[in-house]
Amino acid sequence: MKDHVVIEEQGLRDGIQNLTQIIATEKKIEFINKLVEAGVKRIQVCSFVHPRLVPQMADAEAVCAALPIQKDVIFSGLVLNLKGVERGIDAGLSHLACSISASDLHSQKNTRKTLQEAKVDFGNMVKSCQQNNITVRGGIQCAFGCRYEGKIEKEHVLDLVKHHLDMGIEELALADSTGMANPVQVEALLSEVKALTGEIPVVLHLHNTESKGYANLYAAIKSGATIFDTSFGGLGGCPFIDSASGNIATEDTVHMLHQMGFHTGINVKRIAAISNEMESLLGERLQGNMYDLYKNADIEII
Repeated sequence: MKDHVVIEEQGLRDGIQNLTQIIATEKKIEFINKLVEAGVKRIQVCSFVHPRLVPQMADAEAVCAALPIQKDVIFSGLVLNLKGVERGIDAGLSHLACSISASDLHSQKNTRKTLQEAKVDFGNMVKSCQQNNITVRGGIQCAFGCRYEGKIEKEHVLDLVKHHLDMGIEELALADSTGMANPVQVEALLSEVKALTGEIPVVLHLHNTESKGYANLYAAIKSGATIFDTSFGGLGGCPFIDSASGNIATEDTVHMLHQMGFHTGINVKRIAAISNEMESLLGERLQGNMYDLYKNADIEII
């Protein structure tokens, strides 16, 4: 449908990876079930990374083993190296997001590899996925800027897009990992990226660090993007990026999209309830807005 926008929920991966409070496996599964009940059809449930570096993801295999059987829901995991791919395959996932950074400095902090080394690893990751009938989403982190390197040239990002496409990815994700993007930049980059990708879907992974996340989403929609990563409550942030803050919030994004006349199939009220539960669990306010409004039964939400 032309007016349908697809949301991939990343609260259980990007959303919680920065939290110091470890979320129990059982609670993660409970949240996943509630997301499914709310109508979410794509959920990134974990990342296969070293537990010493990201303790929140130490139970990745246990989470995958307890996933509900839902034929119409895509459960995926993030992988940053070949070992991660092997773990993801062994865990039984059919969709893996293989991601590298457009920033050499961020790449070294995030994976301890230079960008050139990461590109070689990326090819090996994609090949392994293809040999095991895994659907590959190729990601480019820091596609709109880096806190360590500053501006990332558009031509450099386009070269990485071509590299990913040459590897045979089935979906391309552009991540504003640091929240530095602006709407004009998003629209300009997307117009050239989509000219390269053709029928291959392009996903936008937006952070709201500088309060431009929703403006960037609107610019992306104007440029023809229809798939977005979000995180309930606006949770999120990268352990390897200074001052990284949350993703655009699922309930805020879906609420705005519905007001604009788009369909998502997602129940905003149910997502807000999940965020309110997470707020109570953490004992602190989350970065999103709509979940807080849903606490007030006396106000009208259209």
